[in-house]
Amino acid sequence: MPVRLPTKTIFQIAAWAATVIPIAAQTTIFGGNLVVNAGAESGSGGDGSAPVSSVPGWSRTNGCDVYAYNTASKNINAISPSDIVPRGSGNNYFAGGIQPANCTFTQSIDISSGASAIDAGTVTFAASGYLGGFQSDGDKATLTVAFEGSGGNQLSSLTLGPVGPDDRVNQQSGFYLRRQIGQVPAGARKAAITLNMNWVNGTNNEAYADNLSLVLNPPSSPQSLLGVNLIVNPGADASPGFDQDSTNLSNDLPGWVRSAFFTSDSYQDTAGDLYQVTGGPTDAGSNYFYGGIDVADASNPIATAFQDIDISSAASLIDAGNVPYTLAGWLGGFSSQDDNTVVSVQFENWSGTVLGTGQIGPVLAADRNDNSEMIQKSTNGGVPAGTRLIHILLTMTRTEGTNNDGIADSLSLVLGSAGNVGPEITGAIISAGAFGAFDSGTTGTWMEIYGENLAADSRPWGKSDFNGVNAPTSLDETKVTVGGQSAFVYYINPGQVDALIPGTVNPGPQPVIVTTGKGPSAPLSMTVNSLEPGFLAPPAFVVNGSQYLAALFSDGIFVLPPGAISGVTSRQAKSGETITTYGIGFGGVTPNIPAGQIAGVASQLDASLQITFGSTPAALSYWGLAPGFVGLYQFNIVVPNIDDNDLVPVTFMLGTLRGIQTLYTAVHN
Repeated sequence: MPVRLPTKTIFQIAAWAATVIPIAAQTTIFGGNLVVNAGAESGSGGDGSAPVSSVPGWSRTNGCDVYAYNTASKNINAISPSDIVPRGSGNNYFAGGIQPANCTFTQSIDISSGASAIDAGTVTFAASGYLGGFQSDGDKATLTVAFEGSGGNQLSSLTLGPVGPDDRVNQQSGFYLRRQIGQVPAGARKAAITLNMNWVNGTNNEAYADNLSLVLNPPSSPQSLLGVNLIVNPGADASPGFDQDSTNLSNDLPGWVRSAFFTSDSYQDTAGDLYQVTGGPTDAGSNYFYGGIDVADASNPIATAFQDIDISSAASLIDAGNVPYTLAGWLGGFSSQDDNTVVSVQFENWSGTVLGTGQIGPVLAADRNDNSEMIQKSTNGGVPAGTRLIHILLTMTRTEGTNNDGIADSLSLVLGSAGNVGPEITGAIISAGAFGAFDSGTTGTWMEIYGENLAADSRPWGKSDFNGVNAPTSLDETKVTVGGQSAFVYYINPGQVDALIPGTVNPGPQPVIVTTGKGPSAPLSMTVNSLEPGFLAPPAFVVNGSQYLAALFSDGIFVLPPGAISGVTSRQAKSGETITTYGIGFGGVTPNIPAGQIAGVASQLDASLQITFGSTPAALSYWGLAPGFVGLYQFNIVVPNIDDNDLVPVTFMLGTLRGIQTLYTAVHN
């Protein structure tokens, strides 16, 4: 079995690599949901007859419980899959429980590893949760996030919810998204999460919640916000698609905080306003935004949905007055009715002060010649200095009839782009620089692409970019193909892209193309060989003109002559000790792990491998893909019995292919 090295050891290696070693799941507080068991999916879901034995990740009080959507018993008022539930809701949800009492779920999240960025005032948060309850019952859930200092002192807090019966369409059972963004206060070291289930009346606590989230984001490149649509779910196509013949009067609208009746409708809904209507946006998907049905008895004829967009990473450009915006969308209504939609934006600082506004709509019946249709509208202007978030609001107003027939689709909010120059591969394409930097590669191996305008921003992949065990094939609109097949993109910046060659590319010269939001590059050829092995040997491991193999002991100390590299703890290896190194391009393994997938199990190379120290072969205790990584091989080498030498040549044979690197290590018994 492979030796598991400390996480810090991997990052020590990465610090010297030409680019960071591709790591599937880096230990970081940024970019992913920090809430443990955020949807109550870990552990079992109960049926309401008795509380579940535990809720992993959470402490709870006074009978708080977890119910399963499909197994809640009939003697409790529970949520079912036919109610208003989140997209991707899973099997379970948080419940107030069968006791007539308030209760809480709590957990504490350590965010101290991001202290330097937090104290610089550059870290933002996005907190969200789906909150709700049962029919007209008044029991309500609230989610509170409190940021605390190292001594437990509260620095700031926010509360989401509650969502009461009047907040749900016709008091129907279900959940609605609530979300808030802002700055993480300087000095914050913990985030205390509290889910309060507040009982009002009845025999059970019928407050419910699901899909809770807290995401912290460090500043990214300002360019990542330019030239792209910043609106999440801009055409309602992430929704299930509403059918007016259904008894469910609303559906989840991911990304949008909405009032009760606001929903989405399907273009295929035979009772819908736009069924078989021609025209409209050419990029329309399956759905469009819709004001809601059966609202004549509602006290408020207005339906709303909003989202807040964090643009603080572009603060320097914004404050210099260099960021224009364009707001656009397709707006309309039904027949001769004046039911309508207005889309507005508010430019705000972190204190909530409105610094400027913009608006499109309404489109009234006269604008549509009394037809059921949508008309494209747009406006533009400059983002005011001091803006850190943009509040975008959809307001649909019913003027007559039983339904709110305001409709909209294909919304976009785009900040000024830095230009329209497409990507260009102007430099070399090589295998990973820390592993030999060959001018050819092989399937399942890493390559570096150099050029200009290859990406709009700079970042490696994160946990949220993965689809299960599968690595992403694009980052922020930057994609790579090799021989017409999608590569797995690990790192992007305007001058360099690192990607993994897909496993099904044929040997021989193959065109490499980088595509961004501004189009594809001209192709540049790279030779793909059946094998192209290289051991980890970054340039920083060149000592007095000799390239040392980057190898480690199990305690994280490097195998080098003591003091060979300033600031690096190292010692020579002894005969019989096991040292670990890494490589790329060594070919297939058994059991098979496809290129671009996280290696979840131990494996062994299909080709034979012999490693020699000087003229003496070394035994191997592991030689296969490194578990937990993508495209990275791990080799645990037993140092052979040889004479002391600080410059021991290390050579290898992979099958009949001799390694071309000239490498050294240090042995002292």
